[in-house]
Amino acid sequence: MKKILRIALLFCLAPLAVAAAGSPALLITDAWIRALPPGQPNTAAYMTLTNSGTAAVVVIGASTEIARKAEIHTTVEVDGLQRMEQLAQLSIAPGESVALAPGGTHLMLLGLARMPAPGDEIGLCLQLEAAEQVCTTADVRMSAGAGQSHDHHH
Repeated sequence: MKKILRIALLFCLAPLAVAAAGSPALLITDAWIRALPPGQPNTAAYMTLTNSGTAAVVVIGASTEIARKAEIHTTVEVDGLQRMEQLAQLSIAPGESVALAPGGTHLMLLGLARMPAPGDEIGLCLQLEAAEQVCTTADVRMSAGAGQSHDHHH
């Protein structure tokens, strides 16, 4: 009887193990998109990314319904001047969190179909190297320096 119970328990728990193994270890929290005046071609998205898994998670891209494309950018200092550089990927070590924040690493939303308004909620998905994607909803809000353009040239 114990053998039958063990086998039955294995059959019941096996789908849970497969589901856990197949779910991305990336958690997205505090996602928001900067609202800018109408007519701006680009804006930025910010969030905190946490790797809750045991292996590195590599973000290789992003997408949203309001932009033609989304790229991972970081701010670097070159000859005393701040400038943007596109990153091919963003790696997050197991157990680590990375803040995508103004003045640092962030997502550039390029070729906006429309500028989202404060209070809007916009769907945003991150593509992972493991052919997975993790999606969230980002709140749209104003922030300090909201009059600055995000029309960066590289």
